[in-house]
Amino acid sequence: MPRDDADMSESFALDRGVDFRVVAAKDYLDGPDVARDVRAAITAGVELRLVDSLPLKMVVSDRERAMVPLDMDSGGEPSAIVVHRSGLLTALVHLFEKEWAEARPLHITDTGVRAEPTVDQQPTEGELEVLSLLLAGFSDRRVASQLDLSIRTVERRTRRLMDLAGADSRLQLGWHAARAGWL
Repeated sequence: MPRDDADMSESFALDRGVDFRVVAAKDYLDGPDVARDVRAAITAGVELRLVDSLPLKMVVSDRERAMVPLDMDSGGEPSAIVVHRSGLLTALVHLFEKEWAEARPLHITDTGVRAEPTVDQQPTEGELEVLSLLLAGFSDRRVASQLDLSIRTVERRTRRLMDLAGADSRLQLGWHAARAGWL
């Protein structure tokens, strides 16, 4: 829902102590002015988490009802189904809780909004060795050779580092490693 449409009712609800938990797909942040809106929502008290993709859009209220939009791609009149207490509602709540548990929390920073790493762990010594050689400009093949590892092991360690950093690219991994003081 565009923030302009949600601001008033959401503000009143937050003032009354209603909790809002939102899971959004990361492409949601690509929209115009979304970073400003997300910042305002988090400041107001909305808990927001980010995942790579979501299987569907829905709204769940107090675990008593849910609303699921229908055929959003047709361009026709907006429509949705309302689901009351049932096995389907239980499944939708379970799906939300599963996505929530796996999502990365978003936080406000001085420079905008950022997602936390997927897991709260530090890299291992072996992963840091791989990272230091990658940052020195070595290819995966040269890193494997230097450390007497298989290329698959280098790729696996690099992937885990990217997961720890919440990074989608090696450039983001390098940036995160520098900011987190990994090296």
